[in-house]
Amino acid sequence: MTATSSSDAFAAASAAMVHGVDAASTVHVLVADCLSLLAADTAGILVRLADNDLELLVASSHRATELELHQAHARSGPCFDAVKTGYAIHAVGDEIADRWPDFATTMYGAGFHAVHAMPLRWRSRILGGLNLFWTEPERLDEERIRTAQAFADICSLAIMQSPEASDLGAFDERLRAALEGRVVIERAKGVLSELHDLDMAESFQRLIELSEAAEEPLAETASRIVEQTYTS
Repeated sequence: MTATSSSDAFAAASAAMVHGVDAASTVHVLVADCLSLLAADTAGILVRLADNDLELLVASSHRATELELHQAHARSGPCFDAVKTGYAIHAVGDEIADRWPDFATTMYGAGFHAVHAMPLRWRSRILGGLNLFWTEPERLDEERIRTAQAFADICSLAIMQSPEASDLGAFDERLRAALEGRVVIERAKGVLSELHDLDMAESFQRLIELSEAAEEPLAETASRIVEQTYTS
């Protein structure tokens, strides 16, 4: 069930971490809740590994995947800047083309006209960035900006919940573990899309519903769906 308030979302994420739920499951649900509460149209998270490569951790839609991968490959765009500087990046309308001409072509082509990127921070490190996109030229007020940053911070906490994650190797290990969880979630979304003629956003919502019904982490449900599909 999608959270009806940020406090509900953060409470659910905290409970998941207390019970040892994998980071990929927790972060995917947080992004879904963030989208709903901030009325964004799509979202994605890029994370930065030890070699400074950016990898896609979460994408709420196919269009989000394209936008995030464009930034990762080009090393340019709002999320890249949020990761590089450690500061939130906001751009609406023509500001997007003024700052990132190549990325703007892709973003406008996908139908989006506002982007707000929040850094994922952990102590002195920047783990990645949360990108939120709107089809309308949506400017966020201070309260919604604080809410978006709070979601990014809780995502960082979910990824780095291990007390041993104190050196660069441990950071990279945690990020890679979260990325591995993403793979199985994406595969399950594809299976549900094919079986039930759903788009990827609908597939993800269906996956969340199945996870809640089974009272198990998202990645565990995803793994079971994939296994059943390929062994049946």
